[in-house]
This record gives sequence, structure tokens and C-alpha cells, in this order.
Amino acid sequence: MSCKDVIFDAANDPERCKCQAAVLRAYNCLVIAGRPASVALEAAKIVYAYHHPEDSKQDRALTVERWVCAEAGHFH
Repeated sequence: MSCKDVIFDAANDPERCKCQAAVLRAYNCLVIAGRPASVALEAAKIVYAYHHPEDSKQDRALTVERWVCAEAGHFH
């Protein structure tokens, strides 16, 4: 089995999660400031994309949404 055969989940890889605090801080600060959750989520995705430009838009969205849901205690 090669690396290409393994489905990678960036949300669970500690080497890739070093920006998690910044992503969640961006989200939480905007929500606390009264911005809609959708706006805060988009900002969090932008922060993640800055740190991980190699990830696809879909991978970025999945990772950020998992982090946000996990922090809120909600899992899909």
C-alpha cells in the first residue's frame, strides 16, 4: 500500500494541525463579535488555506468544519 492509497485526514494529523489554534481563534473571535457563523467559517477556511495552500478547497473545508464542530462538541 502506498501513500496514495491512504485517505488522509488532516484534522487528525498532529503535524498538520499546528495552525489549528489560529483557525479556531479566527472563527471564535468573529462569532463572539456577532458575525454570522457562515462568515466566521469562511474566515477560518481562509486562515487554514494560508497555512496549507497545497490542500484542495474541499479538503480545507472538511478540515476546518471538523475542527469547528469538534470544538463545539458536535459531530456529524
